[in-house]
This record gives sequence, structure tokens and C-alpha cells, in this order.
Amino acid sequence: MTNSPPVIALAEPLKVQVSQINKQLSRIWSSQNDGGATRASTFNLLVFDPGQKDPNAVTDTVGAIAVQHPCRAIVLAAAGEDMPEPGVEAFVAAYCPVSEAGNRETVCCEYVTLRARGQALVDIHTTAASLLLPELETILWWQSPLNPYLQLFTNLQKIVDRTVIDSTLFETPEKGLISFTNLVFRGDGRGSFGDLNWSRLTPWREEAALAFDSEERAACLGALDGVMIEYGLADGSAPNPVQALLFLGWLASRLGWQPLSVHARDGLRQIILTDTDQRPIQATIRSVPVEAALSGQLTSVGLRSEQMGASCSTVLCSNDSTSCLRMQMNVGEAHITQVSDVDTQTTEQLLREALRTPDRDIIYEQSLAVVDQMLRLTK
Repeated sequence: MTNSPPVIALAEPLKVQVSQINKQLSRIWSSQNDGGATRASTFNLLVFDPGQKDPNAVTDTVGAIAVQHPCRAIVLAAAGEDMPEPGVEAFVAAYCPVSEAGNRETVCCEYVTLRARGQALVDIHTTAASLLLPELETILWWQSPLNPYLQLFTNLQKIVDRTVIDSTLFETPEKGLISFTNLVFRGDGRGSFGDLNWSRLTPWREEAALAFDSEERAACLGALDGVMIEYGLADGSAPNPVQALLFLGWLASRLGWQPLSVHARDGLRQIILTDTDQRPIQATIRSVPVEAALSGQLTSVGLRSEQMGASCSTVLCSNDSTSCLRMQMNVGEAHITQVSDVDTQTTEQLLREALRTPDRDIIYEQSLAVVDQMLRLTK
């Protein structure tokens, strides 16, 4: 895990009228005629952060992104009772990342905060659109559940090229995923989508693929008929099976499985799928007790075959830690055990990765489509 790089203010946040935002930004850069800082942007970054109450606080994440990707950052925040009347208030600032040598970098990031309340928040996409730098890609980082801000989320899709969410934040995971997939698959197709939770599954997907990288072990894939996926549930937390659902969606999409029926009760989800030969596969998703830091995260994946003559089983587990994965596999008489280190990525690292891959992630979309089918079959 790496710490976020520090940033320093080229211009402290100044409250201005919305109509004066661009003029204030021009003043900031005109004051830098001595070459002390350079105005440059490679994309527009919209950030929805309903919890940001202090416009003077530049987020560590934006500072981390600005080191490698100069941008115009526009933070959209839901104002509380401290704003007496519904409306919009704006703050303008500029920040420069600090290099490893401790010097201020010359390429700095513009930072606009729009705090809104009431109908003004729902319609704030129109104000944000007027502030976007033309001909640059616009990326939305949504740091919130979809509800109660679904209309704002939908409105913002009209002006962005890529949307990055974090499905761990969904307060009602199943409903949140259905709302999200409605937009992904029923929109106009102009934008792409990413999920930081999907990126957290990369080590699990890589280990599962490596488990079947030989011809002998790959033959077991066609014989699989049972899947057991466990995820963490901390005491007092609500179940969040999104990672488990995404992993099963990925596995099913890669192997050509189709969901047939889903039954959910008491934190246990039983899914029947069929392969291309209409052979049934039973998958189980269940929660297991963990400490708070691991709630919602995968703890183990088991793949097995009880087909006559097929002696195949695979277990991936987290070793009760997010820093390593232990893989155990039985193929016939052979028994294989492997432990792999897994780097725990920060939100900043996950988001930077999402920014480096702005094109559509077809495998993610195919996996999400299977998850959508499972959710709509749930009884």
C-alpha cells in the first residue's frame, strides 16, 4: 500500500458566483505569468461526494491522480442544512502535487467544488456541463450509493464518457446492481463503465485462471458441477454479496454457463446454472463471520466435480487476510498447494487503474450481464 502524495494550494478555495467560476480560474493562471505553474489538463474529472462538507479539503485521491494525470476536477457535493435555501454555491481553487524531492510540480490541477441542495442538486449536471473543458474526455467518479441520488446519476450520464463506481458502497446491493445494470445495458451506448469492486477481484480471477493453466487441469473445467463462494460479514453489518456475485458472473461468462434459477434466504443464495450441454451446475453463495475490515470481501472460492471418473477440486482462500491467497487443487492423485501474495490496493491506485483503461471492459460487461440475470431470477 502506498500513501497518497501531498498537494499544496496554488490558490486557496475562494467562494464565487457560479457565473464567475471560469473568470476566477483565468485570474489564478494569469497570476502565474512568471512560469511558476502550468495550466494543463488531460481530462475532466467529475467527483460526486455527498459527504464533503468542507470546500477547503482537497481529497487525497484527486491529489494522487493529479500527479500523473493533470485534470480539471469538479466536485459535486450534496449540501445539508447549513445551506439555508436550495441552490448552488461554488468554490474555486488550484492545487499542485509535491514531487518526491519535496518540490512543487509545475503542472497543477484546477479544482471546482459545487455544493447544491434540493432540485438544484438534481439539475447540477447542467452547471457541471458548462464547466467542462471541450474536446477532453469526461470521467465521473461516483463515491456514493445510487440511491437516493439515482436521478442525478442518470442525468450525469448525459455529459460523461466514462463512469466509475464502487459497488461496495451500495446500501441495498441487489437493488443497486439492478439500477446500475439498467443504465449499463439500456443506455445509448455512448459511455463506458467501471467498478472499483471489480478491480479488487483481479487477484481472485488471476488465481482461478492459473489453477487451470495446464492441459490436464483445464480438462477439469468441463466437469465442474459445484461452486461454493464465501464472503465476509462483520457483526452489525448488512450483507454485501456483490464481490461474490461478480466473481460467479465472471466464472459463468467465461465457461458459457447460464443461470436457470436462484433461491435466496437467510444470507444463503443457491443458484442453478446450465452449461452449453444443458448439464446442471449448482453454485452457493454464503456469508461467513469476519472482522469489520473484511466485510463484503471474498474469503474463499471452491470449485469441484462429482462427475463419475472426474477427480477435480480447487479451493482458493484468502487465509483470513487481504494480503495473500492460498490455492489448493486435487487432480486425480496429485495434490497441489500454492500461496500467492496479493498487494492490497488503495482507492487511489484502483482509480488510477480505471483512468488508464478508459475503453469498455467487455469481460466486465459480460460478467455483469450474468449477474443481472441472476438478480432478476432471485426468489
